[in-house]
Amino acid sequence: MICSVIIKNNKLAFQEYKTMSQKLSFQKASENDLEQIVSMYRISFKKLYDRYHDEKTSPYKEPAEVIQRKIRQNSSFFFFITEDRVRVGLIRVMLDPKQPNAKISPLLVLPSFQGQKIAQHALAAIENLFPDIKTWYVDTIKQEDKLVHLYLKCGYKIIEDKNQNIQPGMDLVFFSKES
Repeated sequence: MICSVIIKNNKLAFQEYKTMSQKLSFQKASENDLEQIVSMYRISFKKLYDRYHDEKTSPYKEPAEVIQRKIRQNSSFFFFITEDRVRVGLIRVMLDPKQPNAKISPLLVLPSFQGQKIAQHALAAIENLFPDIKTWYVDTIKQEDKLVHLYLKCGYKIIEDKNQNIQPGMDLVFFSKES
């Protein structure tokens, strides 16, 4: 089953999306999934938190109440990334209500499933799922070469004049991709 997203009254008109291989699929998450989403945040972002000890912006430190508010936002959609019916990751798409733009934040793959190109395939699939989006945006930690490489490999371009220092030794780099 391959489908595109249809949004009516800020509601997605599909439940599941599968890629051609039928291995990778998306399942829309809801408030009922909050506990699992928080758990996935903690597991997936612990290594980065341990490296940078970023108390202010780390998803690892994000309270459940904040994540719940994000789930409730009309233009924000969380999807579980599943492979062979196993939830291996999570991706959030935030739609710009005024322009055909979207931001991805976060994209996470559980540590035991990393290194299998799941993030790369999930990015391509989510972009196909939203065919009306003209420009995609993401950001990541500039010092994390693997993450920067992932987005460049997927066709994202660094926005040259846009960087954000979080703390000494930790900066955000911003990317965009035109559809």
